[in-house]
Amino acid sequence: MTYRINTGLRGANPTLQICDASSGSVRLAWEYPREDTGLSTEDRELLAMRREEAIHELFRRLFLLTTEQYLKGELSEGH
Repeated sequence: MTYRINTGLRGANPTLQICDASSGSVRLAWEYPREDTGLSTEDRELLAMRREEAIHELFRRLFLLTTEQYLKGELSEGH
């Protein structure tokens, strides 16, 4: 299975979308959490933790997608 990767910005926030190249179905969609300028220090720290969690979640989902491909035999040993 081949994928089409779409990236972009929504405001200042990066976005990522991975689609099946043949069917066009979205396999993964991700957007970096937005920042609100009117937040307290505590809320900004919480948002920073959420951003870090979002990045970890992105890589976890990419790993699972790659693992699924591998188990289905869609990846060669060299990838």
